[in-house]
Amino acid sequence: MLILKIILGISFFATLFTFAMSIATFFFSVRKSTPDQFLSDYKVYILMPVLNESSVIKDTVERFFNDSYYSYKNNVHLIMIDDRSTDGSTDILRNLNRKFHNFHVIKRTFPAAQNGKGEALNAGIQYVKENNTWDPEKTIVGVIDADAYMTIVDINKMVNVFDQDDELAMAQSRVAMLQANNWLETLQDFEFVVPNSLLQNMRDHFGNAAGAGNGQFFRLSDLSERTPWGNALLEDFEISTRILLKDKKTAFVPDVLVYQEPVSKVKNFIKQRARWAQGSLDCLKLLGKKTVASNLGFAAKTEMILFMCSTFLSFIIILANIFSLVSIILGLAVVNYSAPWWMISTLLLGLLLVIFSIIQYYRYINISIFQAIGCVFYFYVYIILIIPIVLIAVWNFITGHNSWDKTSHGLKESEE
Repeated sequence: MLILKIILGISFFATLFTFAMSIATFFFSVRKSTPDQFLSDYKVYILMPVLNESSVIKDTVERFFNDSYYSYKNNVHLIMIDDRSTDGSTDILRNLNRKFHNFHVIKRTFPAAQNGKGEALNAGIQYVKENNTWDPEKTIVGVIDADAYMTIVDINKMVNVFDQDDELAMAQSRVAMLQANNWLETLQDFEFVVPNSLLQNMRDHFGNAAGAGNGQFFRLSDLSERTPWGNALLEDFEISTRILLKDKKTAFVPDVLVYQEPVSKVKNFIKQRARWAQGSLDCLKLLGKKTVASNLGFAAKTEMILFMCSTFLSFIIILANIFSLVSIILGLAVVNYSAPWWMISTLLLGLLLVIFSIIQYYRYINISIFQAIGCVFYFYVYIILIIPIVLIAVWNFITGHNSWDKTSHGLKESEE
């Protein structure tokens, strides 16, 4: 009984804290619009790791180079890092490499290949350092997934962000889905457009803007290590944390947007999020103590540690909410029984948080009021999926399963 009370108490205060912070994120001011003029004194390298992306890679490369700017601007290079694909991606890249200027393909082999996205990115940055003749202070390195897309206008905006701040080491764009055709895709778009963007904006004010997968950009001079990326499965958060621990500056740029393919099937979604959840545990193990001992502000440290612990906290909150709901239902059915006020409060706070977030999504995206209301129901289905996600993540973390298990997106899912 004591353990149950402790779990419910943690859940109540964690939910209350999450609710308060979620409301607070809405009131942080947003960065002013960024200029997008072409700056000829900068060189940009876009790194794209590739592992079995044959269904999307041709469209990704052609879309990148068909952008009108690329026909006459030689300052932007695309580097594909083929991590020993086995689905024909290698042959597709070989043919594309003959077609486009400023296109480079790195072909990795065993035993170096398929040891994680971080290792693939390290191979890409090593290639940049060996071949770049530009001033490292004016060389910008971007990371975009092989199923994602960012316009040259937004890439130029990122360059301008670095040009305006000589101390900036890393900048993260806003993320959205390329399309949303079912409830799971819609909720991924909602998650990135509203909660993630508001969280990143808050982090920006705290001074700890973090990497979020797609759309990260770095100043080459701040990637001085031979292997800047580590082995955590959440390599984006890991590298941004390592940068912050060196007292370097990061930023979130909300008016720069990268589009990525959503995950369409529940099985693949669980696989993807289990990897991310395990990655947060990796970061807690590798960087938790260093974060606490760093020169970062109290708010930044608190947010980062809570994020690293989010796998456990989410699981506790969900189990406690389920227990509270069952208790309330029993209270309606059993004579002389009533659920404690804090059980009811936990559920109400969670519901208010969902409604608040959906309202913001309705404001940002052109959806109908009925779609917005439907998102409330879908969101609770979405939350239930966290239970198997956490169990898989914790099991893999304990057993040392730390491989880069690729998640199928979009076209690839439809072909399965």
